[in-house]
Amino acid sequence: MNNKLAIIGAGGHGKVVGEIAYLNQYKIIDFFDDRVNDIKDFPFTIVDTVENLKIHFKKYDAFFVAIGDNELRSQKLKWLKENELNIVNLIHPKSTVSKFSSLGKGICVMANAVINIGSLVKDGVIINTSASVDHDCFIDDYSHISPNCSLSGEVKIGKLTHLGTGSSVYPGINIGNNVKSGVGSKIFKNILDGTIYKN
Repeated sequence: MNNKLAIIGAGGHGKVVGEIAYLNQYKIIDFFDDRVNDIKDFPFTIVDTVENLKIHFKKYDAFFVAIGDNELRSQKLKWLKENELNIVNLIHPKSTVSKFSSLGKGICVMANAVINIGSLVKDGVIINTSASVDHDCFIDDYSHISPNCSLSGEVKIGKLTHLGTGSSVYPGINIGNNVKSGVGSKIFKNILDGTIYKN
């Protein structure tokens, strides 16, 4: 059982992640953020800067990155991997994750989110509040499925892609790497890498 958790990123996203860790009964939940001296009224202990986390590695048996920005999250997760640390998933107890789905490392699944049977979610992905990932979907590394998104069956999402709040994706659609969709987007066609999609 992991008891001592170090989390990188003490912003708004970090607050939500910290509470999920609390609900998962971690005994110690410490944060590391470069703004350690500027952050006020944060509900968890902020110990030190991210750079200085390496001094504290041996104090923790689990690690997580709580940064909403996909690129920054990928950088910090790769750093933890390079140091061969135990990167965990944080899954809200009021989410639903199929036992017949597959999850990588460093994934956050928030309250009321659903990951259905046959889906593969890779490293560092955020499945945000009340997002729905239906059967046989594929979500590649470091992507963010925002609150209230709805992915129909057999949707494929590339790396570092961010679907805006309330985006809906038609069955079998392929969405490339580094795509950004606007809030409430309805996606009925494949989207190429690097596209900003609005409708």
